[in-house]
Amino acid sequence: MLFGIVIMIALFGALVRTVFGFGEALVTMPLLALVSFNLKTSVALIGALGLIVALPGAIRYRVHINFAVVRRLVTGSILGVPVGILLIKFVDATLIMRILAVFLVVYGSYCLIRIYRHQRSQPRFQANGWDYLAGLISGIMGSAYNSHGVPIVVYGTLKKWQVMELRGILQAHFLCVGIIVVASQAIAGFWSLEVGELLLWIVPLLLIVIPTGNWLVDHIDPNQMVKYIYGLLIIFGIMLFLKA
Repeated sequence: MLFGIVIMIALFGALVRTVFGFGEALVTMPLLALVSFNLKTSVALIGALGLIVALPGAIRYRVHINFAVVRRLVTGSILGVPVGILLIKFVDATLIMRILAVFLVVYGSYCLIRIYRHQRSQPRFQANGWDYLAGLISGIMGSAYNSHGVPIVVYGTLKKWQVMELRGILQAHFLCVGIIVVASQAIAGFWSLEVGELLLWIVPLLLIVIPTGNWLVDHIDPNQMVKYIYGLLIIFGIMLFLKA
């Protein structure tokens, strides 16, 4: 029974990632905790699943990928991954998660209010050096909490990337960093036979989930998608706070 529930939760997370470009860990981790599924197994499963889903996403949006930006983000993430591993082992996770949660709610709400008031903000953090910092934070959050997408989404919205460019950069970044994150989690002892067995069931079902998500994307107005992304950040922030 639990095995089937875990598979359904993982597939739901893959659908969220396909439609919005990020967020599967923030959806699935609280749900897996709710059904009392092992934390290390959850982290390893969602990390591997995120890597697998990133590949078709990177192929689909390849023409929108800014490879120079991705290279800088990945360089920063490589430095951040070992910091995240240390973070999850030695630092109070509750405090970090709650700070991140409050930031997501405040930031998402602020951006939505500006949109509905028809206020436009100027692009920020335009210097290339900021890409490294964003990547560093992404690497830390990715290896510790499988949340490497959120820092990049926030950063991309601050830089005013177009929706398709954001999707392309996100998926290329996920693909590169996902390899590092999964490897670091395996070295840290998060992997088990149960993870492999779950993936054997989940991966074939992605052949249904991913095309369904792509169909939904094709029927959503890009201008509305921006609002959905900010709304999703608020929801994820609330979920993170409650989970912490």
